[in-house]
Amino acid sequence: MKKKKNAHLTAADIKAYCNYCGSTVGQTSERTEEKVRAVYDCPRCGVNYCDQCSYFNKEDSVQRCLRCESKLEKVT
Repeated sequence: MKKKKNAHLTAADIKAYCNYCGSTVGQTSERTEEKVRAVYDCPRCGVNYCDQCSYFNKEDSVQRCLRCESKLEKVT
């Protein structure tokens, strides 16, 4: 009897992606046609945004959530 190979995912195998355009870091965003440099997470909404789809507030130099205006936390 043969044993099945188990596919174990590690943290390195899982990539964060933008919930709006679906891009990961290094890919081109379909929304802006520009390269994605970072993915952020909204602690309040639980939504991931890339740097192209989130809102950059120039006053305090942070990425903001499109839904609730919360400060985003960098994932990758």
